[in-house]
Formats: sequence, C-alpha cells, structure tokens
Amino acid sequence: MSTSSPGIVPAQAPVIADLKGCDAWLAQASLADPRQACHELTTLLEELEDAPPPDHHFLDILERLREPISVAQVEHSKKFSGRPLPLRDFEAGAFDQVFDLWTTYGRAYRRLLRAAVEERAPGLVADTALLCERAIKCTAELITAHYRSRREVDSEVWQSLHGLYQLAEAEGVAKRQVAAHRRSERTASPAQVYLRILLMELAHPYSLSARDLQWTRRWAGLWAHKVSLGLSLSQPQGYAVDLEGGAPPTWTQLASATATTRFLDTTELRRSVKARIRKLESGGDPESLGLGKDVIQPDAARLLTQLYRAWVDAPVARQFTRRLVPGRTELVAGLDSIHVAVGGRAFKSAARHWDYSRRDAEQIAIYGSVSESGQDGPAGFSAEKWETLDESANGFRLRRKGPGERLSHHQLVALKPHGARSFILSEVRWLSVALDGSLTIGALALPGLADPVAARPAWSASDTPPSYVQAFLLSAMPGGSPSLVLPPGYFQPGRELEMRANETLKRVRLGALLQRGSDFDRGAFELLT
Repeated sequence: MSTSSPGIVPAQAPVIADLKGCDAWLAQASLADPRQACHELTTLLEELEDAPPPDHHFLDILERLREPISVAQVEHSKKFSGRPLPLRDFEAGAFDQVFDLWTTYGRAYRRLLRAAVEERAPGLVADTALLCERAIKCTAELITAHYRSRREVDSEVWQSLHGLYQLAEAEGVAKRQVAAHRRSERTASPAQVYLRILLMELAHPYSLSARDLQWTRRWAGLWAHKVSLGLSLSQPQGYAVDLEGGAPPTWTQLASATATTRFLDTTELRRSVKARIRKLESGGDPESLGLGKDVIQPDAARLLTQLYRAWVDAPVARQFTRRLVPGRTELVAGLDSIHVAVGGRAFKSAARHWDYSRRDAEQIAIYGSVSESGQDGPAGFSAEKWETLDESANGFRLRRKGPGERLSHHQLVALKPHGARSFILSEVRWLSVALDGSLTIGALALPGLADPVAARPAWSASDTPPSYVQAFLLSAMPGGSPSLVLPPGYFQPGRELEMRANETLKRVRLGALLQRGSDFDRGAFELLT
C-alpha cells in the first residue's frame, strides 16, 4: 500500500484521486484567464496538500498539471515583467499569485521527494531523480519570477535551492537525465536545472531588459550542460556556491573553500559562447546558431558579449573607486522636470521658448536654478531625496524608502549629489525592490555636461513652423565629441534639426545613434550653421 506522505494520513478523501480525475477537473476548470487560472491551480494544489491521494497517483497529477501551470504563470507574469517600479497594485498582485503558485507546486514535489528519500516509498524511489529535478525547477522558476519583477530574492529561497541540489548529489542523481515531460524526448538533469538559475543570477538580471532576460534564460538552459560543478578548479579562484548557505554564487578563492563549496567550471561554456560571438560578428544568422527565431542582430552579439564577461571572466575592477557618501542625492525624473532642473528655465514650445517669471529670475540669480517648488507646471519641479549608498566619478547607487516616482530600466533622470552645484544627467542602469520594500537603483552619468536646449525639425519658410521639443546638449568629453539627447523616437540619422541654445539658433544634422533609453535617445551630430 502506497503512503501519501511521511506520517500523515488524510482525514478526508482527496479532491482528485487519480489522473482520470485530474483530466476531469481540467476539463471543467476556468483556465482561460491567467489570473483565474493561477488562483484555481493554487487552490487545487492546496486542497491536494490537505488531502493527498496515494503517492504514485499524486505524482501523475502533478505531472499532468505542469503544462497548464506553465501556461498560466507565463501569461500572468506579463503583467509585472519589466514594469516600472514600484509596481502598481494589480501588477504586484499578479506577482503574488505567481509566487504562491510556484511555492505551492514546489512544496508538493518536495513532499513526494521526502517520501522517496526518507520513507523509501516503493512507488517513488525510482523517480528520485525526477522529483529532485522538478523540485529544483519549481524553486528556479520562483527565482525567475523575482528577476522578472526586479525583486530581491530571499536568502531562504537560495538556501532551499542549494539544499535540493545537495540532496540530489547525496542520492547520486544530480547528473541523471529525466524527461522534460513524461512523453517528451527532451531531457534535463537536476544539475542542469540548478546551473541554469545560477547562470541567470551571474548575468546581473536586474540590469537586463525583459527581452534580454528571456534570451538569457533560454541560452542558460541550452548551455547549462557545458558547466560543471566541483570541489576544485584549475584556477586559484572562480564563481562558487555554498550548498549549506543562503547566498547566490560569488567570486571565491579556492583556498577558502569548504566541503560544501561547489565551483562552477565554465571552460567549455567559454569556448562555445566565444565561437558564437565570432560567427555573429562575421555576419552569422542568430537562428542558425541555435539562439532562437526571435533573436536579432546586433542585439544578439551585444548580449552574448555581456554574458561572456559575466559568466567566465573575473569581476571587473571598477575604474573609479566607489565611496560612501554622507547626505542625500536629489533625483528628478520626467523630461519636463529634468529640463527645468538642469537649466533652471521653463520650457515653451513656441519660438520664444525661454520664459522667466520675476521670481524665477531672482532664484537663478541667487541660487543658480529655480527652487524645487513642487509645482506640476513648467515653472517648477519636484526633486525626491534619495539615500546615497555609494558613488564614484560617474556612477551612483541610491535607495528610496517609501512611495515616490515610478522608475524604469534605462530611464533618464537628473541627479544632484549632496554638495553639488548642479544636476547631472544620468541613466538608470539597474533597479530592484528589496525585501523591506525599498527601491534601489544604479545610475550612470551620461558623458559630458548637460545644457538644456530646444530642438525641432528643420523647416522651410513656406511651412508652418513645428513646435520645439526639450533636448539636451552634452559637451564633449576628452577624446570624444558632443552629443544630443532627444525624446524617444525623435532621433533619425541624417535628419536636420534647428536647435536653440542660449538664444542662439543653430542648424545640425544627426549622425549615429549612440544610446537608446526607455524615454530618450542620444546621438551624434554635426554642426551645419
């Protein structure tokens, strides 16, 4: 007779007793709407947890639910993947539902895994490798949901992941291949699923766009078998995990390793990725290289180069040393507000676009800029106060506790560090929400000092003059050239613009696109007149 779980006898009949009952339930369930699907599937798993069927039937049911659970969470995750932070209530609610679904699903597989390992349940021992792979995958998918929503992963989740892999090692099934589905020819081992999420963590997921994260996830799954885990390395240091710890992989000295330290040997991965980068740079097609039908150039080569450095190279030493800085940094978001903050001038879209009130003129004469009045109109701006965690010559790590402006990946912001006289035009390079709800961002200053200007397409005297848009002229850095920051979609190589700066009218022609953000474009230009 098969047991349901170690030492637990169900007090009531299970809501689903076998695979036939599961099929009947799926036929009646409302799974078309992702929100409803996540709710119903989580509720079913909780009911099965309270009154489980016999083990072998329980495993069949969990396997049958894999596809609908995968579809539901993929669709529901679209509501929070890559969204500005902090998430809106309905976006955060979607994350919570996906979190609950993977947590409950993983708990069901771990229940059966305990029965196989601790009780040596006859109907489950032969499936120990499968149960390890499935339990690890559920935890890995839970971590992936955190990456998609840019949320910090709790140390307990990492500890659970490492513990499952350690169990797979102890049972001798870590490298045993199991079918992706009961009737699938694709296989994966517990080690490969474990390594995929480790590679995703090393890829700096909070700095990736939603599309780049999806590509990274796919490639990490394809190439996880090219990485091995071991007690030592041929090098004196490398990335490693502590199987009894609660931390993601970190750069570790071989001399400091313990019995539970596992190093990632990426020698084979290095060769594979490097070969693909070379082929892409030589004009190779991403699909023919196995990267996916949706992968395009030059983004594929850019991301692969970035992953190569993250996966196989030692962490790069910072060009400028970061330092702890007392005080707070002022942050302004939104092109309108940034334009006022940087220049202390109100923007007008007509030809006479600079307009000062008497109060503005007094503020500029005394303080060098318009004060942060908190007004919504063009005459003022509101600057948020962020805690400065550290900063370097061109980078900032800031934290905000409490509500505030929603920020996006690659968004333009203006920063004014404590003691600075002016705002610095910067780009949000990564952002994440901590366990306490605080928002942390990493920002990189754009090259050059920013001057607010107005720009519009060149026009002939017979046409109606187009309206001006806010723009910024960035001064040339040593060894470089000046550049223009324009609203998104406004930049077109070869396009001629009329630019006003300090009441001086200039005509320019746009050159190459240098940088594309979520709400701005930065490009080269040449002066015509």
